[in-house]
Amino acid sequence: MKASLVIPTYNSRDLVVPCLMSLNHQRLEGNDAFEVVLVDDGSTDGTGERVDSLPLTYPIRRIHLPRTENSCRSAARNAGIRAADGELIVFADGDQIIDPEFIQEHIRCHRDRGDVVAIGFRDYLEPGTVDLGLLEKGFTPTALPPVADRDERAQVTDALSQNMGNLATGWHFLYGCNVSVRKEHLLAVGGFDENIKRWSFEDVELGYRLHRHGLTLVHNLYSRVYHQFHPESGQERYDDWRENFAYFTTKHPELEVRNQWVLDAYFDPDRVSRPSWFEAYLRFEFACRAIAGRLPLGRSYEVLVVDAAGLDTAEAEIARAGTAGDLIVVDTTDDRGLPTAVQTMRTGHELLYFKQPGPDLLKQTAGSFGCAALLDRAAGA
Repeated sequence: MKASLVIPTYNSRDLVVPCLMSLNHQRLEGNDAFEVVLVDDGSTDGTGERVDSLPLTYPIRRIHLPRTENSCRSAARNAGIRAADGELIVFADGDQIIDPEFIQEHIRCHRDRGDVVAIGFRDYLEPGTVDLGLLEKGFTPTALPPVADRDERAQVTDALSQNMGNLATGWHFLYGCNVSVRKEHLLAVGGFDENIKRWSFEDVELGYRLHRHGLTLVHNLYSRVYHQFHPESGQERYDDWRENFAYFTTKHPELEVRNQWVLDAYFDPDRVSRPSWFEAYLRFEFACRAIAGRLPLGRSYEVLVVDAAGLDTAEAEIARAGTAGDLIVVDTTDDRGLPTAVQTMRTGHELLYFKQPGPDLLKQTAGSFGCAALLDRAAGA
């Protein structure tokens, strides 16, 4: 399979250089291949000349778009989609540094499935410089500033389930920094909405349309990127958020979309008592579950622990148990295919999935879902 990695950039030369250098170390299998489509959205900081001078080991096409009043990330990404040769489109941002297994992990999710959207997370790096000399020789954490924080979305999947298909709001998790979908589906839904020109929601709104188009959203636990630190204005981001939210809800007036207003309490910099993103998101998720009659109160869950000995029959057993009732799956194996397989199952019941959870997560899950036997069963796996 061939993947096209579409990366938009604008006046971020010092951030996009480490991004592109990190891609020299992608590890692919068999006949898999990738190209990079870098969409320069009218940069004036010498981005083009610097990129052209880099010692890159993969095919790259740099598209320069003239800067106009209609310039935005949606338009840049759509230009990249149109120019891409791959059947699979992978998106990353120009301020990310990309793990060597990134492309292969996205390909793996789509190789035998034509109807999924694969979503990966990001870690946030502390302020600091990237050692380009070390990064040119190989991908090593010592070339990067230390990780400051995990992706905020990981708090939700840790608490509720790593089965993104079990979230009522999984479409909101589509961030343009780490996601993939087949090109045919992007063209079918019309790509990114170019009316969304300011920060936020252009990717989430696409996620909502892909969800409504019938695609299954899956969380790829292994497609990692690292977000390089750069200053941002909280007030400007909030103003952008408010404007784009108003457009989003006008275009899609469904209640589940309007429920995103719960997140306003987190983004508003003037609010005296602000919830954490995790707290605000849980309110959003459970509001949408309440609409669908899916609140987990009083439910009884069966617990299924998957170990190496039972891996060959795990999918069939999960499907059987999940069809019979609400199920928690604790996967103790190193297998990378099972998470995707579980997330594409539709059992008609709650299907929670946790990959190699530690003791703290097991305790939290057992308490959240009234399943004390979870600890004993997982410990005995």
